[in-house]
Amino acid sequence: MVMVLNPKGFKLPRVEKEKFILLIRLGLDYNKELGLFSIKNCNNVEKLMDALSEILKTEIAFSQTCSRCGKNFPCSECNYNELCTTKNLPFTCVCPQCLRDRKRFEEHLEKL
Repeated sequence: MVMVLNPKGFKLPRVEKEKFILLIRLGLDYNKELGLFSIKNCNNVEKLMDALSEILKTEIAFSQTCSRCGKNFPCSECNYNELCTTKNLPFTCVCPQCLRDRKRFEEHLEKL
């Protein structure tokens, strides 16, 4: 089973000091007040995903954020999942609903 994490904020079980430091070095940020981790930078995202999978003892993926409507969604909902080079990584993409609405999607592209 794959656990889908929101890159803007997710909880982890308590980890040892060395693991915590590793996660921070790999690009996570920690909000002590909320007890949430979030992605600060994606330079070591594959190593980060491996470390998180080890901690959570399951395969992980990150949800995508739609660049048009802002909705978070898992890559598994996308028709282009097999062709995508950034699937399950914490980047922006276009959600299936926005892709279906071709006219609004084209208008969005013109604004970029």
